[in-house]
Parts: sequence; C-alpha cells; structure tokens
Amino acid sequence: MRIAILTELYPPSVGGQEIRFAEIAEVLIRHGHSVDIFCNHNIPGSEPEEIVGSLSIHRSPTTYSYQNSAINWFRRDPLSVLRYAIRCRHIPPEAFDLFIFNQWPLAHILLASRKVRAKAVIDWCEFRNGLLFAILQKYLPRLAFRNIANSLPLKHKMEQLSGCAFECLPSGIHLERYRSAPAASRSGLLFLGRVTEHKNLPLMLSSYECLLGKGYTGRLRITGNGPAMSHVREIITSLGIEDKVDMLGFVTEEQKVELLSSSEVLVLTSWREGFPRVIAEAMASGLPVVTVDFPGNGAKDIVRQYRVGVVTQPSSDRLSDGILRTLNNWKEYSEAALSARKTLDWEVLVGQLLRLPTSRPTGTIQ
Repeated sequence: MRIAILTELYPPSVGGQEIRFAEIAEVLIRHGHSVDIFCNHNIPGSEPEEIVGSLSIHRSPTTYSYQNSAINWFRRDPLSVLRYAIRCRHIPPEAFDLFIFNQWPLAHILLASRKVRAKAVIDWCEFRNGLLFAILQKYLPRLAFRNIANSLPLKHKMEQLSGCAFECLPSGIHLERYRSAPAASRSGLLFLGRVTEHKNLPLMLSSYECLLGKGYTGRLRITGNGPAMSHVREIITSLGIEDKVDMLGFVTEEQKVELLSSSEVLVLTSWREGFPRVIAEAMASGLPVVTVDFPGNGAKDIVRQYRVGVVTQPSSDRLSDGILRTLNNWKEYSEAALSARKTLDWEVLVGQLLRLPTSRPTGTIQ
C-alpha cells in the first residue's frame, strides 16, 4: 500500500509528534508498505527531499519561522501554516492509497480535496478549548472517512462533540528498547521533555522544594531544552536548590533509557497534554508517574486509565504529597505499568490500524 503522512513537523525537528509519526512510518515500512512524509522544511541544514529505502521525506515549503509566530494568539506562524496547507492541497490524490493527517496544523485538513478526504485518516492528539477550536473539532472529523484519537478520554470527547466514530491509537513504543530496574537501584525524580511554558516547570520546582522540606533526599533531573530554559534556571537559583537539581539538556536515546530505568518517579506538571509519549516510555520502564489535574492535561486521564501513578491538585503541597504516596506504593504502580505496556507496542497498534478499512464507501464522500 502507498501511504502518505501529512504532519507539520518531522525529524530532525524534535518533539512528541515527530517521534510518533517517524515510528509509525518505520513500522508501516516493516509491514511492506511505502511511505511518503509531507512536512515543513523548518530546520536549517535538513534536506528538502530525502529518500531512505521505502521512505520518502518531502520538506516543503521552507518555513524557518514556522514555530515562531509574531501573533501571540497563534502557536504557529499563520502564513507558514497556510503555505503548508496549500502545499498539501497539491498532492495528487491518485498517488496514494491512504492519507494519514496529523491533527496539526488543522488548515491542511480544511484545504484537502474531496478525493483525498475519501482516503483520509485524521490522527487527533489533543483537545483544545475556545470557540474556534470547538468549531474545527466539531466539523473537521466529518471531512475524513476515519478518525483516530491517541487516548480513550480524547476519543470520547471528540465523539461527543463531532458525532463521528473514533478509534483509539495510543502513543506507541518499541518495547525491546526499554528496560526496568528494581526499586532498590533507583533514585530521584525525572522530568523528560521540551522545556516550554505549557510544561509548567515552576510548579514542579516549587513542589520539589516542598518535598525536600518533608525529608525527601533524592535529586531532580530535568532533561531537554526549550524556550523556557532561562526562566527555569532563574527559579532554581531563587529557590536555592541548585545543588539538588541536575539540568541535563538534550540526551541521547541510550541516556534516556538509562534515566527512565534508574529514576523513582516521572513528574509531569503540564497545563495541556494529549497522550504524552513519555508516559508510554515510563510504562515500558516500570516507572510510576505523578501528574496534575488541569482540565487540558490529558496525562491525568492516562495515569488514571492504566493506574500507573497518582493525579493531584496543582499545588506544591498536594503534588509533593502525591509523590510521597507514589513512593510508598511504588511496587504496585510499577507492576501496573509493566503489565499494561504490551498494549502499547507499535507492532500491535499499527497492526490494528492496517486491519481497518482504507477508504470511505462509494457515495459517502463529503
């Protein structure tokens, strides 16, 4: 089967959606399909066209300012979003048997032709509030013949709003790449991800200071880079915890696996998330998760669904207490994570994707 994946960002860009679609493409090719990626050319030095075996990557248009919008209300540069959507509009419908659209940046779905929509699957990763997003989330699913959500809570929200049926395709992992260590050989808390404003690291840091005051002796390790890094460093200094926090920056895959298998608890304090890949990685590593109860934080739903940790109110005292409760019940949460991880194997998930219909029945094109 010839499959096109239309996603705004793709490696060497770094992030959860980039990894998700790169790994989906990898497994599809392993199943004998050819895959073309259509993404923005937003990283200087990356090749506009790249072919690796059965994988073809088309990076166009060149939009180095794509993630640096001059308009505060937009997360992406609006002109760059429009240029990318127009580029996607010109992909020949007859060239592919299946089109997989990343939810973002939405406009490429809106501009897709009727013939493409008849063979299109939209991959939804998060639910956004606000009138404009409510309208788009209600009507865009009706343009595709299939829709998938990366978590059961998101599936239920989108079905209720749009009136369309959704399937669930969680954030997957390659199980063989991870390992789990016993509790006795683990120590410390871990943050793993982009250091951005919505990750809400100030709450994590104030909670960690509170936790130290309650007698916790483990270190906090923060991995990743991002635009909020300088602010995070300032907070660490103001709290006087420089000697207890390790700022590790970018880490390799091997280092990430080691961190996941050697930490006691993964902590997520984000205002908004879909199904964070890092939770799947933590589950594969037998690492319990503590997160917070913000309305837009899908991580809380995943933790509750799989019972792999604790969800707390978003305050320093409550979060620190939640971490202590997790440590006291560490074995229970770790075993739940290891038990559920098999359901997140990409081989299983992509197999489910391929067993479903690949086009809308004749006469139902919208």
